Amino acid sequence: MKKSSAEFLELTHPVDTHRWRLPVVEKTTGGRGSLFGGVGLAAGIVALEQASDKPVIWATGQYLSLTQQPVMLDLEVILPAVGRNVTQGRVVGHLGKQEVITILGACGARPGLRDGMWQSMPDAPRPEDCVESNRGEQGESLHHHVDIRMARGMFGFSGQGTATKDGQSLFWVRMPEVKHDAGALAIMADYMPSCIGNALGEVIGCTSLDNTIRFANLVESEWILCDNKVEFIGNGFAYGTVHMWSDTGVLLATASQSMIVREMA
Repeated sequence: MKKSSAEFLELTHPVDTHRWRLPVVEKTTGGRGSLFGGVGLAAGIVALEQASDKPVIWATGQYLSLTQQPVMLDLEVILPAVGRNVTQGRVVGHLGKQEVITILGACGARPGLRDGMWQSMPDAPRPEDCVESNRGEQGESLHHHVDIRMARGMFGFSGQGTATKDGQSLFWVRMPEVKHDAGALAIMADYMPSCIGNALGEVIGCTSLDNTIRFANLVESEWILCDNKVEFIGNGFAYGTVHMWSDTGVLLATASQSMIVREMA
């Protein structure tokens, strides 16, 4: 049986408090010993959902410093606006007195109102017809729990594939051990920065300044198609977005980031 994202992250919650604890260990890092940004956002999403007892609508994380493993990250949830349909809150993650991540978000649902969608899932070969990509890390990390298959473009963290000139890349992604819930989608969306290397045609590293995700329809899907687009690179920074699709063409979420661009050593 697949784990929820909370179970995969081993997120703990003392009874009758608005505090959670996230162990920063090898499987929650990006391969260089520091917390993978999408994991921090996912932990905040889980905490907001559990504290509000409502599904997440959107969440954004601001990364204030790198967090090296092994440590225990304390997460405190504050809910300043609790409504019947929508609850808004923030999560402050800290090590001792040092604040390292801040997450803002809203949770809730208002069913029965108007529906519509004006995006279209791009054409892409099926994941079984795509080459598996990897980051090339030797030690244990989050990347060993995520499968990525490039459908278009180059995976900008490893150089696999052929770079495109329009700044768009497509890849299929899944976490085989984990249910693709809101937390898991937040983790997978954080592979969007690979499109920076695709746009530049070279292997490029990035550090996230912020990470925002907005959820649409959460349906079961073995694979998620990520339509990644870089919008701007300049002054040492980059901005990009991703639309996340189920394998049946349902829009699951959209996400965006601001990043520091770093040349690989």
